[in-house]
Amino acid sequence: MTQYCNRSVDRSTIPPVAIGARFEMSALGAAHNPRLAEKKGTIVGRSRLNGSVRVLFDGRKSLVSLHRDYIKQVLPEAK
Repeated sequence: MTQYCNRSVDRSTIPPVAIGARFEMSALGAAHNPRLAEKKGTIVGRSRLNGSVRVLFDGRKSLVSLHRDYIKQVLPEAK
């Protein structure tokens, strides 16, 4: 029999997400969402769901909620 746990996640271990930062899909995100594997975009805010963020993919008009484990921030390129 499977047991489920409703305990809260320790938020101190979750790395902060910078709103306005650029991102790309992580390996886990690409595995779960193959269509989005090569997409990049901008983090625009937090989601109502715990552990998720609202993102805007390049060339799109609507926002998408993705789990934080599915994205990784991209550092700005030095000029």
